[in-house]
Amino acid sequence: MELTGATRLVFILAHPIGHVKAPRVYNPAFAAAGLDWFQVPMGVAPEDLGAVLAQLARVTNLQGINLTIPHKAAGHALCRWLTREARSTGMVNTLRMEADGQWAGTNSDGIGFVGAARANGLLDVQRPVFIAGAGGAGTAIAFALAQEGVREIHLVDSESGRVDTLLAALRASFPGIAVGSDRAALKRAGLAVNATPMGLHSHDPLPLDPALLPEGAALFDIIAARDTELMAAAQARGLRVLGGRPMIDHQLAHQIAFWRGDAMQLEPSP
Repeated sequence: MELTGATRLVFILAHPIGHVKAPRVYNPAFAAAGLDWFQVPMGVAPEDLGAVLAQLARVTNLQGINLTIPHKAAGHALCRWLTREARSTGMVNTLRMEADGQWAGTNSDGIGFVGAARANGLLDVQRPVFIAGAGGAGTAIAFALAQEGVREIHLVDSESGRVDTLLAALRASFPGIAVGSDRAALKRAGLAVNATPMGLHSHDPLPLDPALLPEGAALFDIIAARDTELMAAAQARGLRVLGGRPMIDHQLAHQIAFWRGDAMQLEPSP
């Protein structure tokens, strides 16, 4: 692809930035869709996010922004307009500038996760789902699974406050399902999800113990940068395993439509 002054830029903001490999997926997808867009990674510290977004808003060939760890909650707070997915989860991973000069945000994580899980036969709404990670991705995934009709969801995180906040939000939005933080639920789970950053590096501890999963269960590790040790351990047990690339593939269509400016129902931020 040739970069010219006509090329529209999509920045992906993260901290740290070294693990981000999304342009390997996004730029070929843009080209395949006939879009003269190019994704560029930018390392942005959390305390600088607001200032950086204010400056990027002044870039005349900006197409949109992609947010990843740790910016999804802070990005939500900076948006004037939100899609239903973003408003309900309190997280955004995709931003565009509206005609009024205000940021609009959506969240494609849950859309991508459910699409990939269904396409690969991993989702059984009758069986419990165990999610490690209650941050931006884990929140979006939990809401999307509840929306799909999963009847029991358990969440764990190294920060107990995030789990409590997410459980309260799920109970308020979906009073008919069972939610909790029972680690023993892993032994009954039909699907286990790694929605933490653990696995980005080979020396990371495992976010959950795949030896506890029952026969016939599946693991979905949303790390897309590499095949993780957690995936290898689950595969060694003969469990069905999916990495993070299919999730990206399934959320790209939603993100491209949003960045392109397609009509979507937007609501003012709370």
